[in-house]
Amino acid sequence: MGPAIESPEMLEAALRAGADAVRINFSHGDSAQHVRYLRLVREVAAKIGRPTAVLADLMGPKIRVDKQAYTLAPGATVTLTRGKGRPEKLLIGLTNTGWFKNAKPGQRVLLDDGKLELEFRGGRDGLAKAKVVRGGLLKPSKSLNVPGVDLALPMPTTKDRQDLQVIKEAGFDWIAASFISSADDVRKLRRYCDGIGLDLPIISKIENAAAVERLREIVEISDGVMVARGDLGVEVELERIPTLQRNVIHAARELGKVTIVATQMLETMMENALPTRAEVTDVSTAALARVDSLMLSGETAAGKYPVETIAMMDKIIRMAEKNLEEDIISVPHVETMALMCESALYLSVISGAKALITVSTLGSTPRILATYRGNIPIVAACTNTRILNRATLYYSNYPILVNPVRETEPVFHTIEKQLKDQGLVKKGDIMVFVFGYPVHGKHRTNTIRRWVVDK
Repeated sequence: MGPAIESPEMLEAALRAGADAVRINFSHGDSAQHVRYLRLVREVAAKIGRPTAVLADLMGPKIRVDKQAYTLAPGATVTLTRGKGRPEKLLIGLTNTGWFKNAKPGQRVLLDDGKLELEFRGGRDGLAKAKVVRGGLLKPSKSLNVPGVDLALPMPTTKDRQDLQVIKEAGFDWIAASFISSADDVRKLRRYCDGIGLDLPIISKIENAAAVERLREIVEISDGVMVARGDLGVEVELERIPTLQRNVIHAARELGKVTIVATQMLETMMENALPTRAEVTDVSTAALARVDSLMLSGETAAGKYPVETIAMMDKIIRMAEKNLEEDIISVPHVETMALMCESALYLSVISGAKALITVSTLGSTPRILATYRGNIPIVAACTNTRILNRATLYYSNYPILVNPVRETEPVFHTIEKQLKDQGLVKKGDIMVFVFGYPVHGKHRTNTIRRWVVDK
């Protein structure tokens, strides 16, 4: 989400073009803007009847330049300080300088996702000197990375704690946690959320060397992971990115967690109406790997062709999915109801069902069904908007809203009518239902039913 699609008309066009979820980046803007964006998404999504998840992307333990621009000439000596800098004096203001004590002379300091580079010369008492190795225009609020160095920032940070309160009050659907370095970081974040009464699933962003080394433990404790290739490409060698992306996807799929691939997927479309062939291949490769979601960043936040970019990504994904084999991935779930979900998927494939429908009150069944990556539409009939919106992020999920009904026949007929009205099924088509009986009760998923559309 950004200025390029912040008007109601542009956002509506973006959702109609195929967007299923919106990320609001808490590294930029203020709380008022974040809440305004959220409300705009809710209003537009309700207008067109398209459920849409909204992710709150925390800034995390990240250091940024102050809100000023600096012109850095190669070979020049700059001074780094906390707070507001002075561009005319080459005094660069940073949001944090605690890392000075952990960095050694000669350490690489990367700015703006690695576009600019400094060589750390040393510092103390909140001031440090550095030499400009790769210069250029340093724009306001750009990132600072110090590969391999402990940034000495808490988790969650002071800013994150303030933002989490806003996230709770505003009603977001997911949390994306930036710069997670260990499972303990996720535990601390979840513990803080529990303390303020915020119950949202957490997507851990894999974007630094420490997270790569502790990938398995991070995936195990998170609700999902994001391959954040921007900062990851700054922290590790670029040639490692494809392999690391594959490793993250495999680990997440094996453990049944949500997967997102992000950053520079269709970067060319920031300025051009068409992507490169390499970008098309990149998007298709991720789709063939069956990740839950692909994310656009600057292309939709500030690009010239945001709606066209979404439409292009949608077309690439749909073409890739036509070539998927109808296999089901085995996932070692600990929940016993996962056996019912897997059985329902196999029944759907064997019977040639047009859709697999789950009636969900708490959201567990659509989440588990998505993890098996069955190449069939999963219709999640949800009884509340909280689960409805959240489910749009899951693989092959098509959430719809239904009223709670205790008897199976009324709710099944209601769902059948909605799917017929949307053109997803017609007379004679087979559907498979997997649900808990009694419907909308406290019972976990325990029943599978084959259903033929007869009207």
